[in-house]
Amino acid sequence: MNIRKILPFVFASALVFNVACSSDSDEIAPVTYENGILISDEGGFSTPTSNVSFVSNDLGKVYTKIYSTNNSNENLGNVLQSIDFSGDKAYLVSNVPNKIDIVNRYTFKKQTTVTSNLDNPRYIAFSGNQYYVTNNNFYDVMKMNVYNTADNSFVKSIDFPRSAEKIVEAGGNIIVQTDGVTYETTAPYGELPTGYTITVISSSNNIDKVITLPSNGIIRDLISYNGKPYVLASDNTNSYIYELNTSAGTYQTTTLTAIPQAQKLRITDNKIYFTTSGNKIYTMNFGSTTVPTAPLATSTGNLYGFNVIDGRIYVSDANYSGDSKVNVYDATSGTLLKTFATGIATNGFYKN
Repeated sequence: MNIRKILPFVFASALVFNVACSSDSDEIAPVTYENGILISDEGGFSTPTSNVSFVSNDLGKVYTKIYSTNNSNENLGNVLQSIDFSGDKAYLVSNVPNKIDIVNRYTFKKQTTVTSNLDNPRYIAFSGNQYYVTNNNFYDVMKMNVYNTADNSFVKSIDFPRSAEKIVEAGGNIIVQTDGVTYETTAPYGELPTGYTITVISSSNNIDKVITLPSNGIIRDLISYNGKPYVLASDNTNSYIYELNTSAGTYQTTTLTAIPQAQKLRITDNKIYFTTSGNKIYTMNFGSTTVPTAPLATSTGNLYGFNVIDGRIYVSDANYSGDSKVNVYDATSGTLLKTFATGIATNGFYKN
C-alpha cells in the first residue's frame, strides 16, 4: 500500500474506490498456475477488491482474479500487500483486513487463514521451519511476528522503535528494514525519513545487531541476493546501494551519482536493476561502480509494482480504482515486449 497516495484522501475523509470491471479472462481458469508469474493486485483500500492475476511464461495467457475464481468467489480483502512462497504454498499477506491466506501456489485453492496477532501486516520471509511477518501502521504498531510453518502457531513478536517494513532471509539470518518513510500530517504530505536502521535477527529469534546507515535521503528498498542483503536509499540528488555484512555489522556503499529518487531495487544474473520516481528503469553490472548515464527504459503512468524475472522486466502502471496495466520489457535491450491489463493497484510480480 502506497501510504503517500492514501493519506491525502484519508485526511479529507473522501477515499472512494470502485470495484474493477471483469475482463474476458475472468471466466476461464487454467488447471494450474505453474510456469508463469503471479501478480498481486493490491485492491482499492476501502473496498474488498484485492485479487491475484497470472501471466504464462510465454506471455500468451493472462488470467485475472484467480483467487476468487478458485475459491467460490470469496473476497480476498482490501489491501493485498505482498506474496511469498514456501514449498507448494503461497502466502498472501493482506494489510487489510489483517490476515494471511495460505493457498496452493499451483491451484490457488485456499488451505487456511492466519489472523493471530496480526496488526497491519506488510511483508513475509521464511527461515528454517518458521516464517516472519512485519506489521506496521506507521504510527504505533511496528513489530515482527514469528510463526511455525508446520501449524501456523504464533511464536513471538519483536517490537521495533520506528518502523517494520521489508524483510528478507540472508545468510541464515532474518533482516528487517526498521526505518524508511513517514509523511507530513498536513498537505502536501511530503515524505520524511524515520531513520536509517536495518535490524539483524538471529537464528534464536532475538535482535542480533542494528546497522545504522548514513543519513542520506530515505531508505526505499531491501532485497537479498546470493545470501547477502542490499539496501536502496535515495534523496533528491543521488541514490545509494548498500551491501550489508551482517556478521560484522558493516556495509559497502555504491553511490548512484546524479540519479535522484531511486525507488525499487532488484539484482539478478549479476545485473542490478533499479527504478526512479521519474519512471526510469536503469541497469548496471553487479559489482561495478560505473553508474549508468541513461535509462534502459522509461515506463508509463504510475510505476508501482516492479520485478526482473528470467530476462524480463515487469512493471505496473497502477490504477487505484480500475484495471491496472502491466508493461513487460526485455531486460537486456529495454524493448517493450507486451502490455496487458490486471486488477486494481497491481503492486508485485512473483515467479511461480
